Amino acid sequence: MLHSQYSAAAQAAVAYVRSTIRYRGLNTAGGWIRNPLEVNQKFASRIYSLYTGAKRDAAYKGPFDPKYYINQLDRLARDAGTGNCSELSAVAFNYLEGKPVKPIDYFAVYRGSWNHAFVVLNRDSKVPVGDFPTWSYGAVLCDPLYDRFGDACMLRLWYAKMFPLKDTDVMCRVG
Repeated sequence: MLHSQYSAAAQAAVAYVRSTIRYRGLNTAGGWIRNPLEVNQKFASRIYSLYTGAKRDAAYKGPFDPKYYINQLDRLARDAGTGNCSELSAVAFNYLEGKPVKPIDYFAVYRGSWNHAFVVLNRDSKVPVGDFPTWSYGAVLCDPLYDRFGDACMLRLWYAKMFPLKDTDVMCRVG
């Protein structure tokens, strides 16, 4: 695939998430600004999401399985009609997985009190994750929480707190 095709796929994934999940990012101030007349519905969705997510997590007794986890996040976002970066990125990841767009990485970055999840398309797996300047050149970012898509090199500007990247930041890879 061409770089422009990866960019178009990331843009389509962000649009898909926007059209599928009504209340995005209710764990951020920006999420509460959208749809300002629907505060009651937002509270109901957020409470349902927190309660249902905790209930499902408690019921799961198996070992950690990244793909299962992503599928559960996707399901929770759809059921609740809301999601944070993890759930929204799971919806985008599964959407892209059903398209002829490979490879796809689900990033889950934890840095103390700061964390964020997003999807990266076309990252060369032969290049170490920590070598961001090399792999980001041809990769494309898909971040449905902030409606962002484009060259992965923008990660350095948008999320400076997450650098340096680590191998463990890639939770799941398809393709």
